[in-house]
Amino acid sequence: MNRFVSLLTGVALAASTISVSTASAQDGPYPVASVTSGRTIIELGGGVQHLDLPDMNFTVLTKKNGKTVRKQTKGELDDYGGAVSGSVYVPIRRSGGTPVTFVISGFVANVENSDTITDREADFWGASTELAFGRDRPKRPRYEGGFLFDVYHVGIGADVRGIDQDNRIRANPIRYNETLDTTYSGGYLSVTGEYNILGFFGIGGSWGIRSFATFRGGVYDADTDYTGRFTQTGNPTTRLSLSDNETAFIGSASFETRKQFGGRTSVSLLTDYEYFSYVPRMRYADTNNRTYIDDDNTLAVRTQLRLNIGLGPAALYDETPLK
Repeated sequence: MNRFVSLLTGVALAASTISVSTASAQDGPYPVASVTSGRTIIELGGGVQHLDLPDMNFTVLTKKNGKTVRKQTKGELDDYGGAVSGSVYVPIRRSGGTPVTFVISGFVANVENSDTITDREADFWGASTELAFGRDRPKRPRYEGGFLFDVYHVGIGADVRGIDQDNRIRANPIRYNETLDTTYSGGYLSVTGEYNILGFFGIGGSWGIRSFATFRGGVYDADTDYTGRFTQTGNPTTRLSLSDNETAFIGSASFETRKQFGGRTSVSLLTDYEYFSYVPRMRYADTNNRTYIDDDNTLAVRTQLRLNIGLGPAALYDETPLK
């Protein structure tokens, strides 16, 4: 968690610096709800994160009434938690008439699940920088006109993600604590555009609602560190540290529905679907194997409400529909 706090602080400082230094007024290049000053877009959002991580199957041999018994505790983490995010979009130059935008983004979420025996908590976070190439989005919404998906931007970016877990078992006469932290570092490609399903079938209307989608995929180095501490009444405490390094694919699809209120204000609902080809799964010692780090995959879903306030001297949007 401390690693992400440092990254988020850096994003905030960068956002403040960029906002002060950018002064020219022009409509923003990205289809996102945001706080806008001149050509710089500052995006803020908050909502709910769903995270489903591999089950924790812990097996230990203990003695009860003079007999050897096998006790197994299954701890799940398939739950919802809070999430916040922030992004900064800054046009940096035009090359041959094509807009180029520098993007800084970050998010953090916390999900936990507790029962009478097992406590599980995960901090899910990320920070990225991206260069987006493409034309400016139209000022006017196109409710009708026959298009299904209109591409605005393609991007290339560098990304750091993290899933940091703290897991605990309380089952007398044992106590078990572990940290299981995975950091993903890599690069990705993205495509952003507007989709128009109702308009494509000729049933759109002048409702002031627009829909956008971003598709992203990349290859990452997944670095996992595990530390565990096991205590049983009457026996010495045992500790174990392990590490693993794998290559992972992370793909995402983001869908936004936005309602414009005047030239400078909008509210949007954004949902991100993120697939991870690798997440660590602990396999604990039994009669046949020592403790080791296995792997699984997962899907994370984050839904956020976003507010857009345009602070530039001119209106950013025109509500007259394009036909």
